[in-house]
Amino acid sequence: MALGIPIKIVVLTIVGMAGLAAMLVIIDNGENAIPKPIHADLKSSTIIILPAFHDTENIDMEVEVIDSIEGTSIEKASVALSGLGAISVNMTGNDGCTILRFKKTDFDMKAGEGYLQLDVKANGFQDYSNEYAVKIVI
Repeated sequence: MALGIPIKIVVLTIVGMAGLAAMLVIIDNGENAIPKPIHADLKSSTIIILPAFHDTENIDMEVEVIDSIEGTSIEKASVALSGLGAISVNMTGNDGCTILRFKKTDFDMKAGEGYLQLDVKANGFQDYSNEYAVKIVI
């Protein structure tokens, strides 16, 4: 029995080293797998006063999504603006911009004011969120 233990230790050491080598290769190539930071800018006003719009008018909000490190536009990012019982979702185009559209009647205003939350997601990037992106006032 004592003769089999050294052979088992050698075999387990070789198998363990092979596994460690495989993990190091994955970790070394994994730098590209780390999500990059992302940022979204509202090109429209961040305060909306509802009486300034008629019931049939659209409220358009333009959002630009950029890579925080390189400053380049990000296409095909999912952009959502939600709150007060309304939501608008769209994808960015080649220029990294999209338009989110609401109507004045979309908002459930129980208080005199409220906020819309901006959420952005894109492949290879960290999720971006801003709870107080747009203020809505009656």
